[in-house]
Amino acid sequence: MKRIAILVLSIAAVVFSVNPLQAQDQQSDENSMLPEIDPQDIEIRSQFKARFPGLRRQPILGFDPTPRVYQIDSNRTPFMETPEQVVANLPVSELSRPAPPAYQPFPYAEEINAFSRVGIGSYVSPEVKFWGVTRMNSKSYLGGDLDFSSSDGHLDTQESSFRFMDANGEYATKLGDDIRLGLNGGFRNSFNNMFDLSSGLIPDGARKEYSGFNMGAEFRQFQNSISGWKAQANIRYFDATLKNAGTRSGKNEERVYNASLAKRWTGGHVNETFTVKAGIRGGNYDNSALSDSWYTGQGGVEYERLFNYTTKLKADASIYYGSDNFDSKVYFGPTVSVEQPLLDILTLTVKAGAEPYVKSVESLNKANRFLYTDTALRHSYKIFGSAEASLEYAKLGRLDFGVQYQNIDNRPVFTRRGIPGNFTTSYGFYEPAYLDTYTVKAYAGVIHQIVPEKFMIHAKAYLQSPEVKNGGRIPYEEKVGLNAGLNVRMFNRLSLEAWTDYVGARRTYQTDEKLGGFLLLGGQADIQITDRFGAYVKLVNLLNQDYEIWQGYTERPFQAFGGITVTL
Repeated sequence: MKRIAILVLSIAAVVFSVNPLQAQDQQSDENSMLPEIDPQDIEIRSQFKARFPGLRRQPILGFDPTPRVYQIDSNRTPFMETPEQVVANLPVSELSRPAPPAYQPFPYAEEINAFSRVGIGSYVSPEVKFWGVTRMNSKSYLGGDLDFSSSDGHLDTQESSFRFMDANGEYATKLGDDIRLGLNGGFRNSFNNMFDLSSGLIPDGARKEYSGFNMGAEFRQFQNSISGWKAQANIRYFDATLKNAGTRSGKNEERVYNASLAKRWTGGHVNETFTVKAGIRGGNYDNSALSDSWYTGQGGVEYERLFNYTTKLKADASIYYGSDNFDSKVYFGPTVSVEQPLLDILTLTVKAGAEPYVKSVESLNKANRFLYTDTALRHSYKIFGSAEASLEYAKLGRLDFGVQYQNIDNRPVFTRRGIPGNFTTSYGFYEPAYLDTYTVKAYAGVIHQIVPEKFMIHAKAYLQSPEVKNGGRIPYEEKVGLNAGLNVRMFNRLSLEAWTDYVGARRTYQTDEKLGGFLLLGGQADIQITDRFGAYVKLVNLLNQDYEIWQGYTERPFQAFGGITVTL
C-alpha cells in the first residue's frame, strides 16, 4: 500500500507540472499577435480600440479603450465660404461698390490689336481709318491712329476739293512698380478750297492750307490706384495759310504750351480723396493783323467722396489768372457735381460751375475751315449748370433726359466779314466775333435692344434757345435737332447700320437771313469674309440734300463708298 501511495503522488505531480505549460501553449496558439512579454509592460498609442481576446488581466495603467477622437468622413464636401461670410471679415474700407464694366454692343471683333479701313467713294474721295496697339514687352506698349479723307471736288463750276489728315502716336512704359512714363506726338496736313463766293471779288482758286504737329510727355508715380502724383507737359504748333485770295491772302502761325502738376491722396473716410493741382496754358500767334500772346494760370484743390456707398460728390475750388491782348484779370472757377442713384435703376446727376478758356487758332479753324487768317484770341468765361437723369430698365436699354444752361462772356461766334465797297450785299470769308451769350437746352435720349446683341436702336432729340444777350440768335445755332440710328447683326459676320441727323433752321448775324434745316440719312454694311479681312459699303446723304453748314459753302451731295477692313 505504501508503494502504491507513493506512485499515485508522483503521477499527480507530473500532471500538475505539465498542465500549466499546455494552457500557456494553447493560449499562445490562439493569440499569435501577442508579444511574448508581460502585457503589463505594453504601451499602446493609437486612436483605435485594442482588443486582446483571452486577456483577463487588469487594464494597462493610463490606457483608455474608448478615446475621444473626432472621426472625419473621407468623402466629405470641402467647406466653401459664402459671399456673405467672405465680406463679413473684410474691413469696411474694402466694401465699396465697384464700377460696372463698360458695355460695348455690336463689336467688329474681340480683343483685336489693330483695325484699318480703306475705301474710296464717288467724286474720287478716298478715306483711310486706322488704329492699332502693340505690346513691346511686359512693361511697355506702342499705339497709333490715322484719320484721312479727301475729295477731288463735288462742284462743277468751282474748285471744291479738300484733304484732311490727322495722325497720332503714343508710347508708354513702366520705369518701376509705381512709376509710369508716357510720350505722345502727332502731325496734321490738310487743305480746302474757299469756294462759292457770290461777290466775284475773290479768285475762284482761293485755297486754305493747314499744317502742324504736337508732342508731349506724362509722368505718373502712384503707390496704388488712388494715391500719387502726376506731371504732364506738351506743345502744339499750327499754321494756317490762305493762298490765291488776292489782297486777303495771309498766314496765321500759332504755338501753344501746356504744363500741369497734381498730387492726390486718400482721406479718413471711405472713397475720400484730395487733389492739389496747379498748371499753366499759354500761346502766341502771328498773322498779318497782329502778333500777340496769352496765358492762363490755374491753382486749386479737388475733393471727392462717396457717402453711404451711394452718393458721389466731387468739388473743385480753383482760381485762374488770365491775360491776353484785351484784358488781364482773376477768374473764379468753382465746380461741383453730385451723383445720386435711386431704386437701383435711376441715377440723378447735378453739376454746376464756372471756368475761363481760350479757343486757340487751331480749334477755331477746326470748327470753321472758311476763316480769314487774321484771327485775334481772347479769354471766354463760362458759367454752367445741368440736371440729368438716367433710367435703366430690364437690362435692355436706358432713358436719358435733362436740362442744361450756359452763360458765356466773350464767346467766339462766327460771322461773315463784309467786303470793302459793298458791305450790305456781299460778304467774304468768316471771322470770330466775341459776344455775350446764354443757352438753355433740354434733351431726351433712348438706347434700347429690341433683340439682345442682335437689334439695337438709339435716338436723342434736343430743344435749345441760343441767344445773344443784347438781342438776337447766336449765328448758325439751331433751335432743334435729332440724332438717331439702328444697328442690326444678322449673323456673326454681317452687321448693318443706319443713321439720321436733323438740324433745324438757323440764322445768320449781319443780315439775319434764314438757313433752312436739313436731314441727312446714311447707312453702312460690314461683312467679315475671314477672321482678318472684310469689306464694307457706305452711303451718305441718301436724300441728296443741297445744304450748307456755313452760308455760301455747299456741302457734298449723295456719295457711295466701298472698301476693305483688316483686323489683327
